[in-house]
Order: sequence, then C-alpha cells, then structure tokens
Amino acid sequence: MKKTAAVFLAAMTVLAGCGERGVSRSESSVTSDSSSAADTDKQGDDIVLTIGVVNGDPGNMNANGSVTKSYFWTPMQELVDRFNSEDNGIRIEIKNYAEMDEFKDFGYDDHGIFNGYSDDEMKTIDFQVAQDLINKKDIDIVGTNTFANSAKYEIFKRKGGFADLYEFMKDDPEVNSDTLNKHILELNERDGKLYSIPLCYTARTLIGESQYVGTKRNWSIDEFIDCWNRMPEGSTVTYSNEAEVVYYDVLRANTTAFIDYVSCKTRFDDPDFRKMLEFCKQFPSNMGIKKDGGINYTDPQLVKLTLLTGYGNAILEETDYSDHSRKYCRLRDGSHTLVGFPTSDGKGAFLCGAYGEWSIRSNISKEKQQAAWTFLRELYTEDFQTDSYAIRHESNNPQTGETFVNYVFMQGFPVNNAARKNIAQNLLGGKYDDATDIQTIQGIEVTEENKLALEQEDIDYIDEYIDSIDRWEFPDTDRELFWIIEDEVLAYFHGDQDVDTVVDHVQDRAGIWLSEQA
Repeated sequence: MKKTAAVFLAAMTVLAGCGERGVSRSESSVTSDSSSAADTDKQGDDIVLTIGVVNGDPGNMNANGSVTKSYFWTPMQELVDRFNSEDNGIRIEIKNYAEMDEFKDFGYDDHGIFNGYSDDEMKTIDFQVAQDLINKKDIDIVGTNTFANSAKYEIFKRKGGFADLYEFMKDDPEVNSDTLNKHILELNERDGKLYSIPLCYTARTLIGESQYVGTKRNWSIDEFIDCWNRMPEGSTVTYSNEAEVVYYDVLRANTTAFIDYVSCKTRFDDPDFRKMLEFCKQFPSNMGIKKDGGINYTDPQLVKLTLLTGYGNAILEETDYSDHSRKYCRLRDGSHTLVGFPTSDGKGAFLCGAYGEWSIRSNISKEKQQAAWTFLRELYTEDFQTDSYAIRHESNNPQTGETFVNYVFMQGFPVNNAARKNIAQNLLGGKYDDATDIQTIQGIEVTEENKLALEQEDIDYIDEYIDSIDRWEFPDTDRELFWIIEDEVLAYFHGDQDVDTVVDHVQDRAGIWLSEQA
C-alpha cells in the first residue's frame, strides 16, 4: 500500500467515528510521502496534485482536539491506490502538516501519547496552512480537515477561496447537479456558486412526543415555552432538569444559527438567544458545570436532541428501564414530532455535512483544477458512495467461538441520488440483516418487543422531511468560540452576572474573535 494512501485516509472523517484518544506515537504507521515535486505542476508526465491534511497519528483531528478513527479507511485506501495506479496522468501526493518537523511533536504528552492539540498548537498549524493557501502553491485540494480547526476551512470557503465546482460538473455525465442531491447542493451554494460538496449529510433536530409538543414540525420560542409550561410536574428537557444540560442540548447545539461566516459577524444579541438563555436559567444550576450523571430516563420529557443519520432513524426505539425491554414505533405514525430548535423564523432543524467536505483551490492553474476534479469526482460516484455505506466485518463471539457478521455503517445520507436509493433498497431487502446486534444496559441484556422492519413508507417519510429543511449549517463551531460563549453563559447560570451582561459580553467577545479569523 502506498504511504500517501494511509495519510489521506486518516483525514477523511470529521463528524463521526470511534474515539481513539491516547494513541502512542510509537504505534503509528502513518507517514507522509510528499516531496519537493508538490511545488511543481508536473513531475515527469504526470500532473501532481497535493492534498493538505492535518491529522493525529492513525486518526483524524476533529475541531475539538480529539482523535477519531477514519470510517473511510478501507474504501478510501482502495480508491487512492487504484487512482494512483491508473495511467491517467495524475498522481495524488499529501502534505501532512502533522508530520512537518515544526509540528510533529504537537499534541503529545511526556509519555509520547497523543492527546489532541492545544488551542495554541491548533493556531500555529492553521496559521501555516493559511499562509500556504494565500501565498504559495503547496495545496491543490482542500478539505474540512486541511486545517487543525475545521472552522477555518469554513471561513475560507465562504469567502470565495475555492473554485466553483459547478463549472466542472457541467461536462461530467456521471457527477453533476442531476445525479447529486440538488437540494443539498443548493443549500451549499454561495451566490449561485458551489465551493464544496459534502460526502454525505445528516439532519439535526429536536424530537418530542406529540402529546406534549403537538404535531407542528417547527416552532417558535414562545410555542416551545408554552409547551413546557403545560408539561406534568417533574418533567425534564433532554433527560434533565439542570440548566447546563438544557443549554447544551437545546441552545448550544444551535449555536451556528447565531454565526455568519460569510460576513464574519455574530448575532448573539438576537432576541432568540436572550429568550432561550432565560428559559435555561429557570432550571437549577450545577455550579456552572454540565454533569455527566444526573440523567433522568423515567419522568416525562419535553424534547431530546436527535441526529438523523440514516433511514433506520425512521424506526424509533424506546427502552423501558424498569425491565430493560425495548419497544418500537414508526416516526411516521404521528406519536412523535420532529420539532427542530425553537426559533422565531421557524427554521429550527438544520442539515449539515458528515465526513467532511472537499474543495478545489481557486488560485491554481485551470489544468490542475480539472485534474483535481478528476480525482474528487470519484468520491461522489454511485459505486463509491453505495459501496462505502456499509463495511462488512466478520468477528468471533468470545463466549461461543461462533463467527458472526456485522457492519459498520456510514453515519449520514449519501449525496449521490442513485447511491441513496441503492442503500434504501438494500435496507428494505435485508442485505445488512445478518449483522448481530447484542445490546446490554448495566450488564443486563435488553429484550425486544415487536421489532419493526423498515418499509418504503418510512424511507419516503425521511426523504420528505429532509427535503423540507431549508437551513444548512456548519456543525463544528470553533472550540475557542464555544469556550468564549460558555465562559459567559455558565457564569450567568451560576448567578455571577445578569442576562444583559452575558448577552453583551458574548456578542462583543465572539464578534472580535470571528473578525480576527478573517
């Protein structure tokens, strides 16, 4: 396997994956194979394309500084190996900033264990990446994690630093605005131009029982508060009655609604933000700290945060913690409502990219841009997106020694229309049903009652709901910005400042921070 493939694979996952914190540097097999040829348009007869990545050991660096194992490790390894082995006149090389001499020790503790980049380390790396994008020709293909902090990618994208991908799609019979989800493409447009394409997408929303929240999909803040005031005594919000937990899942999860990366302005002085802060403040505070414990699964609940990552979300699963049994119902039967986040404009739910987005740098030669598209388009073909949805694994049951099959599923909907339909048919046809699913809670195996099979109507319901969402948000707000907000908000919950002060401070501090990023 080529070294470049291993590095590229480590860069693919942004939103999802299995945690891999604490990886020893000595255990890492990821290396870089970039060379001085990356600074030239051609090496021999090949056009050389450089992809900039920042990754930590054999995992990917998320915006929160943690390491996650790449979901696309296997399919991307095969794709890059195949592409580089073909006689297509193009070769992919990697500029891995994490392997550069000045950055290679970043994120490691005194024992050689990688624990994630500090804020200062992320700033240092991203300054170099930005300089390379602005002043040099070191990078041709740019992705969400070309930066240590992927929020910086969003700023570059929204300020027009990348080529319009619609131009390359015009003459592409296989990957274009008809074969890809037009709704998703349109939500990602900026002034009619498409600077990036997500590999897949998810929907983020709040869900509640219809008996409590009604049947209207989106709601205003006043409607949200009215529903809460009618809840039975002892009810919870997102399984809790603590201010910090309610804030994290109802308001902080919607933070991007108050950030405009295009104009580099913040809107935390919006009445919506103030009113929701005041709602959260009515709950008792845990001294400004979100506890991991204290979750209440038994009392009536207004809403909970949910992420629609696949058609399986059309079947709702509920656990009765008195006997650890599970019951199922269909989302389309009306017992629950996807209400979105409470906002005055009624656009509460939002879609966001999963596993990253990819772009082509605008200030490189047209020849290299076209070559870059020749590679990038492979990520969005029907075959790649269908085959990448589920990775099959065979494992041995440690108790019985029996071999069983399970799948690791992509957490998101493919942007390719045909691939999405293929996956739906595979799910309906039981292609993935031989996966063994054994779940336990506190050592007790969970029993199931009336497990439901997915139906075409469930597929249609999810597709229709996603098409109804006309808000696209970048999900990974910079962690520095999160901390600025939380520093003020948690002090407010603790009683150290009033709501007017916290709104003024958040708006001023966040606004200054965002303007500095531009």
